[in-house]
Amino acid sequence: MYGKIILSVAAIALSGICASGKTPPGKIFYNLPSTTVVIEAEAVCENFHAGPYAEFARKYLGIDARTEDSRSYVVKSLRMTPFVEADPSAAHVLDVGQYSIASPDLLKLTSQGLVSIPGDFSGRSETWRFPSYMDSGRFDGTGAGSNFSSETVELYTLSENDGVYERISVRQNQVVAKSVEQKAAETASAIFRLREKREQIITGDTDATFDGEALGAAVAEITRLEEQYMTLFLGYTDYSVQKMNFDFTPVPDEQVYVVFRISDENGLVPADDMSGRPVLAVLKNVERLSQAEVTETAEKGKQVEPLIYYRVPAVAEVAVSDGTKLLSCSRVQFYQLGTTLSMPVRLEKR
Repeated sequence: MYGKIILSVAAIALSGICASGKTPPGKIFYNLPSTTVVIEAEAVCENFHAGPYAEFARKYLGIDARTEDSRSYVVKSLRMTPFVEADPSAAHVLDVGQYSIASPDLLKLTSQGLVSIPGDFSGRSETWRFPSYMDSGRFDGTGAGSNFSSETVELYTLSENDGVYERISVRQNQVVAKSVEQKAAETASAIFRLREKREQIITGDTDATFDGEALGAAVAEITRLEEQYMTLFLGYTDYSVQKMNFDFTPVPDEQVYVVFRISDENGLVPADDMSGRPVLAVLKNVERLSQAEVTETAEKGKQVEPLIYYRVPAVAEVAVSDGTKLLSCSRVQFYQLGTTLSMPVRLEKR
């Protein structure tokens, strides 16, 4: 299929030719097409919150728990969409003078890869979608017991007996705040009690009678309480989804492009943000017209003037990867990597 010609009679003014902003009579200005790939990336953020009793999980529950908060982003999906745009570096002028093009449909032959676009070259709309964070959990301060305990403090007072002062011990109770380890120990004990109670209900080893829905409701509530207490040791993770669009336009003689980056702090970021690890697009197996085909086409168009230029796109395989992990692979037509050819235009007097 022939390449597309992006035409603009008045919308594209060439520098130095149309300084006044008006198109000179008898001249048609147009640009050859260029392909830009829009990558729609979707990443999932895993935001982990360590439990306040995490450091005591091994001691009281016999399990290991993560003790530090962390955040990480993983690319969930990737979509590549090619868009055709005017290539500003490939501008051409068709000088028809006092003549007119014999076939007005010449510039509208989409089957020949020709298309007339008076203004908007890409037909695309720019949409930036920002993250929407979802809070899936929290530490609500619920523990297995109160935040205070009572402890006995031994105080001393002086008592006079026949002119002799003696130190007498006096015991006094006072309320003090529990340490984190004390609360962790109480919560662990509550977890074991809940497990024991659930086993008793399931096996029927209890004085209480549960039947039908009541049995299921009791077990479900005990399980819910156990999971709530366990988050105080194991922590919890909430997730959020981030969606962003990134563009890249290949140029000849380059095969590797950094299309965007992934930062554990900010997620999807532009390619020039060095805080993230790069996501690469690699062009492979670029297929162009053979030199014999190009020469034969050029020979056919030597004797006829004027000429109109067009591009036959090259087809390349685009592989997008995050390090060693392949995220997407697709074949795309790139006009700017293809071959520029010409075709004669038949003119008639006006």
